[in-house]
Amino acid sequence: MHNYKKAIVALDGTSSKINNKEILNNIRYSLNALQIPFEIYKSHLDGFIKLREDMNQEDTLYIVNDSLQFHLCEKPNIIISRSTPWVQATPKSCTIGVFTQEMIAHETTQLIACIGRNKPVRQHYDLNAANTYILVNEYQTTDTTAMGRYGAAAFSWSNLMLNDVHAKLLLHASNEWPKVNEMLREGLDCLSHPDDILIIINRDICLIPEASAIIRNYMDTHNIDACYAKRVDCIFNGLLKFNDIKNQQEYEGIDLFVFRPDAECISRLIDVPLKLGRAAWDNFWADKIKNKLPYNICYHFPHEGEWQSQSGFDGNKHNMAVISEHSKPGDMGVEYYDEYYKKVK
Repeated sequence: MHNYKKAIVALDGTSSKINNKEILNNIRYSLNALQIPFEIYKSHLDGFIKLREDMNQEDTLYIVNDSLQFHLCEKPNIIISRSTPWVQATPKSCTIGVFTQEMIAHETTQLIACIGRNKPVRQHYDLNAANTYILVNEYQTTDTTAMGRYGAAAFSWSNLMLNDVHAKLLLHASNEWPKVNEMLREGLDCLSHPDDILIIINRDICLIPEASAIIRNYMDTHNIDACYAKRVDCIFNGLLKFNDIKNQQEYEGIDLFVFRPDAECISRLIDVPLKLGRAAWDNFWADKIKNKLPYNICYHFPHEGEWQSQSGFDGNKHNMAVISEHSKPGDMGVEYYDEYYKKVK
């Protein structure tokens, strides 16, 4: 638990200045909720020595943007970064939280929890060497509606890669309906650096341009090596951003999974040959990963899933048999997926 006597909020600057009132209000609310007195830092012309002194007061928490103030600060701090284009300073050993502006503006619980937890974030080995790999299945159906969804999703990925120059697209080739463990194995073979992340999504899942920044900041703050996210189903006529979907109800299906190369859960998934897009594969993965991303970062044009139709019957049956085979004592097991199980048993 924190023992801060006060907090200093320094969000000024030239390129990174933050004026968003929602961000300022949510910071105030969070600090008040934790009963931490605070002050808004004002720029001055008294030189670097004075600035360094101001940024290194004892028993003080600093909430700063990626600016000179952060680089001079050697006391506990929380960084608020931009996400489009993604700009993130390498966290220091005294950094306890990393958030994008969208994350702070959206809600306060994660900021309050971060300050209350008061633990250093994951330390980067080399931020500039890290890549984000987006892996999707190349196998696809050819009906008109599906092709439209695939096109919209591909457009969203390319837009994300314009904002995150370290993001790359991978296509998993398969002559039959893809198995997610094979996709995972192929994606992991591309990871060459401890800071790399692998994002596995379905072919028709769209990503907001802020997605990779939000994922990385959340994983760094919580020092986790894997997470998953639920999608938002909505009708859309163009690319959507975080603010367009942040408050929409998430769909029960899980369509985005993220891994770092050393994620512990990989060993529990890599040899389980579940079919993508068929019953319960996503629930099984989420059960092993545990960490749910609390932000809407992906969306999807609603349609009836093939797993719900007769064409998905064999794949559903296959997945349920595989889950039953690989469930161990203490696991949720096949009975957990009762709704799916009734359809295929």
